[in-house]
Amino acid sequence: MADFFDILLKHIAAFEEAWEQESGNSDSDTWNENYYEDFLRADTRFRHAAKRLGFEYPEKPPSGSAQTQMLDISSRFEEIVSGWKTHILTMQIEEQVALEYEDQSEEFSEAITFDGEHRKKIHEIIGELRHEVHENTWMNKEQKRRVLSAVNSVQREVDKELSNFHLVLGKLVDLGEALGTAGKKAKPAFDRVEQLSNAVRGQRKQILSLDKTDDPLQLEDMRDAEE
Repeated sequence: MADFFDILLKHIAAFEEAWEQESGNSDSDTWNENYYEDFLRADTRFRHAAKRLGFEYPEKPPSGSAQTQMLDISSRFEEIVSGWKTHILTMQIEEQVALEYEDQSEEFSEAITFDGEHRKKIHEIIGELRHEVHENTWMNKEQKRRVLSAVNSVQREVDKELSNFHLVLGKLVDLGEALGTAGKKAKPAFDRVEQLSNAVRGQRKQILSLDKTDDPLQLEDMRDAEE
């Protein structure tokens, strides 16, 4: 969900920029229709985002002439979307604080912190995967871009002081989908994804076992006492 918030904030910023440019390149009585597509794209994005997040926003696109639609979209933004940023920030903080107060050793906790050993291993695998992507000949330029973007997304989560276990796994799924299907040619890359998944699950398993493992020194002392 955090990534979805980031995308929405970028879309809001993109519209604010287009809105400002339109204002500077039009007179006070008419809208500059060179920006019509930007306005329409923004409205479409906001409608989809509202549906996904449960925010209030008109379900139908604006109708009428380009001038009427641009006026309608501008009004929607001022009256509705401009207030989303504060709401999104609040939700992001709520998610982060919820993770901070989770006990990572609880079985159903989503919080995860990567220690130096696991983080180093994951970085090594990511480096190998990047090399696979750059050197292969079966991916076109656009697919390489998508895969590398997915790889970067995984690394950003791993490098966070506190991350979300299921979110990291979801990003690995996204990475696998970006790789697509290419038979044996793609096997080395998919092997790296599997290694990443194992490393993430290994860190998770270690966290869960921390409070369940008895102190070996204490057990040794007990045996000595019995003797």
